[in-house]
Amino acid sequence: MAGNLNDILIAQFKKGFDLTDTQTALVQSIFFLGYFFVALPAAALIKRYSYKAAIIIGLCLYALGCFLFVPAAQIMTYGAFLACLGVIACGLSFLETSANTYSSLLGPIHSSTQRINFSQIFNSLGVISGVLIGQVMVFGENDPSHEQLLAMPAAAADAARHQMVGQVVGPYLIIGSVLVVLALVFVFIKFPSCKGTPSQQQQLPTESMGPTLKRLFAIPRFRLGILSQFLYVGAQVGVWSFTIRFVQLVQQGTSEHSATYWLLASLVIYAVGKTVATWLMNRLNPALLLGTFALAATALLLVAVFSSSMLAVYALILVSFCMAPCWPTNFGLVIKGMGKDTQTAGSIVVMSIIGGAVIPLVMGIISDMNGGNMQIAFIAPLVCFVYVAFYGFWCVRKGV
Repeated sequence: MAGNLNDILIAQFKKGFDLTDTQTALVQSIFFLGYFFVALPAAALIKRYSYKAAIIIGLCLYALGCFLFVPAAQIMTYGAFLACLGVIACGLSFLETSANTYSSLLGPIHSSTQRINFSQIFNSLGVISGVLIGQVMVFGENDPSHEQLLAMPAAAADAARHQMVGQVVGPYLIIGSVLVVLALVFVFIKFPSCKGTPSQQQQLPTESMGPTLKRLFAIPRFRLGILSQFLYVGAQVGVWSFTIRFVQLVQQGTSEHSATYWLLASLVIYAVGKTVATWLMNRLNPALLLGTFALAATALLLVAVFSSSMLAVYALILVSFCMAPCWPTNFGLVIKGMGKDTQTAGSIVVMSIIGGAVIPLVMGIISDMNGGNMQIAFIAPLVCFVYVAFYGFWCVRKGV
């Protein structure tokens, strides 16, 4: 939910603070830097205490970041809102590190990828909810366009921008309140113990991080998989972050509120893709599924970048279906069979989410260098999916 509310923030902050595409991409850059810096501390906390403790801390940090939107709206600077997103990202890093790895350990190792994919179906509900909340509570149907703001007297334009930025606070107050309740519920829930292999249950509390990292990065599947996850997350975040801008470019005169329907369509198709991919996961090699879906995403992005009609928008929307199995399947392939190093491996995969900080920024730079042409900037996620497809087929060839 938080990540997809960012897609709404990017469009709203662009007008509210009069930003370039590169500057708006900082929303995702700051957000995903939080994942990078907190993932290993989260793993250390899990080793010392428990998955439950990490989940509760993650929920509390997430809630804190949401509530900080209130003073940020009073300060009324772009940097203040970016700081709030950084706190939210720290909380989400705890949640991603703990929940995904915990899910992989709650049963036989051979079905870990299927369990992660199944749990990610529920993530789709949050993804869609985030954009729906943003569309209803952040975008006003009568908000002035960028061109209208430029034509207004300075005082009137400033007042309109202040109002538009202030509209982002409401959703975060609601989410923060729900998270506090959820954290309290988790305090009283008893977590089942992990049922992984004996090697997965071994703990080496006295071992430093160095030897663990050396073992992990000596494994080609791990090294290549980390890069694959880095590029995939960057591609996914970039595609969704700039879908609204893409639609407005291809379909001139479309408002942010109306363009959001296309983003919603993408996320609904993504949810459908999750269900289909989870069903296929029990019938096909997960690595083959990853490679095939990533290759299809590459083909669709070629159409999106080089078509000048609404066909480009349709192709871009369908990319979301192809993205559905990529994150959990890649995660499962990377940590599969890592034994006592599973928690650290999972943390490093979460750190690779920093791709979401890099690729959207690259897209913003490409767009600004081409006169605000966001369509050509989608070359960046296209290249990312080429590598993800390579990794999937490489794993198939290696019998993973």
